[in-house]
Amino acid sequence: MSELVDHLATVMRVRDMEQLDRALVVLLGDTLSPRELGVSVRAAADSQTDWTLRAQWHGAGGDGTPSAVSAPCPAGLQGLVAEAARTQRWQQGEPTEAGTWAAFPLFNDWDGQGVLWLRTTSPWSARRLKRLFSLLRFYGNFRDLVSENERDTLTGLLNRKTFDAGFARVAMATTFSPLDASGAEADQRGASGDAPCWLVVSDIDHFKRVNDQFGHLIGDEVLLLSARLMRQSFRFSDKVFRFGGEEFVLMLHNAEPEGARRALEKFRERMQSHEFPQVGHVTVSLGYTRIQPDDTPDSAFERADKAVYVAKQEGRNRVCCFEDLVRAGRLPAPEKTGSVDFF
Repeated sequence: MSELVDHLATVMRVRDMEQLDRALVVLLGDTLSPRELGVSVRAAADSQTDWTLRAQWHGAGGDGTPSAVSAPCPAGLQGLVAEAARTQRWQQGEPTEAGTWAAFPLFNDWDGQGVLWLRTTSPWSARRLKRLFSLLRFYGNFRDLVSENERDTLTGLLNRKTFDAGFARVAMATTFSPLDASGAEADQRGASGDAPCWLVVSDIDHFKRVNDQFGHLIGDEVLLLSARLMRQSFRFSDKVFRFGGEEFVLMLHNAEPEGARRALEKFRERMQSHEFPQVGHVTVSLGYTRIQPDDTPDSAFERADKAVYVAKQEGRNRVCCFEDLVRAGRLPAPEKTGSVDFF
């Protein structure tokens, strides 16, 4: 009992969704002792995107972090996971010599869909199920509290308060590729070969005009629909934040430069072609910059914001990359003092 209480106390210290799911699999792994378990997520119920492995139990002493080489879920389990997500009811496979697979729906909300999957030595008994469901109810109630704290109330996107912690995790995982004085990238990427990550600032063009002409109620609807289009346009692993007003921030994970630009141009075109009720067509200007391992949230945001300013100055409804603007001599390169950028 004391071990369970310790695990619950650990869960209640978490204030981040991904860390919460990892704390859950550690709790369930250490208390239920399955052969294998994990949490797989995807963007939305109607999404055609693949499942992503968010948390995985590796045995006692682990922290729930998924293995870098793991598939979204074990082979042969995809059908159970998809059915649990579709029906929002738990599913159990046929017993085999390798054990019995089961999948349990975890959430279906702003954060997408999540499913817990487990492999046990035998089918689930009523007593064991009761214990699991009690732990999942605790998880669900606490998850609602965490979600309320880190989400923007209008759009459901992540809020400004959660940005710094998320940025720090991305920066620490980023391989080193600094800018030289001309803005060119020195090729010093690490042996992992991971693609770069990017910070994007997206600003709705002439949004004040929308509020003035149609009222704040219609303006809020434009914000809500814009947030939805943004969330649908990027991968589940790409984090979208609302900073306030018409300004959104995106952390684009593991994208080569050309892939990042294509994704942003695709979103820009999607916004431009969307018919907003009463308002008609709305456009966005986007600026982005590569995240460096020694970056701070403020310095990366300022670089991306400078690129947005150029996009606005050049007529709006366009995508500008800070590093490209520096290379072209249209923006000054940031001065470096130690590991801090000064503009």
